[in-house]
Order: sequence, then structure tokens, then C-alpha cells
Amino acid sequence: METICTDNMTEAIAASAAKLKQRADCHNKLIAAAFGAEDIDDATGDCNNQLRQAVYETIETLEETKKAFKSKRLEALRKKLLKVLMEHPSG
Repeated sequence: METICTDNMTEAIAASAAKLKQRADCHNKLIAAAFGAEDIDDATGDCNNQLRQAVYETIETLEETKKAFKSKRLEALRKKLLKVLMEHPSG
């Protein structure tokens, strides 16, 4: 059986690989910090910024699509994410 890989699939795979690499880099920084190779605040700061950015993007997507899906669960999730970000402002 032959697998056909479209441009969209290739782009999705590349994006997924890039995110995986970012997470691996973040993990490596945390491991290095745990063993004293660098300051833990510097190591976790970048990871926290990436996480906050991902949450913001998720909230934006939920906001943009709320009329299309009209889901109470998605609305509740969006509000919960907003609340968490407001309760834990970035340093």
C-alpha cells in the first residue's frame, strides 16, 4: 500500500516536529537547571512564555470559532483559560 503525503500533511508534520523540538529544548534546559548548569528561573522562563503564548493562541481560536460551534463546553473552557491567565500574570 502506498502512502500519499500532501503538502498540507508535510506542513503539519513539519510544524509538529518543530513544536516537539521546542519542548525537547525546554526539557533539556530544565534538566540542566536541575543539575546546576544554569539558573532555574532562566530555564523555566522561556518555557513559561511558550506555554502562555500557546494558551493565548488557544483562547483566540476559541473566541474566533465560538459562533461556528456554539458549544457551552468550549465557552466554559475559554473562560477558564482566561481566568487562569488573569490569576497568574507573567513576571
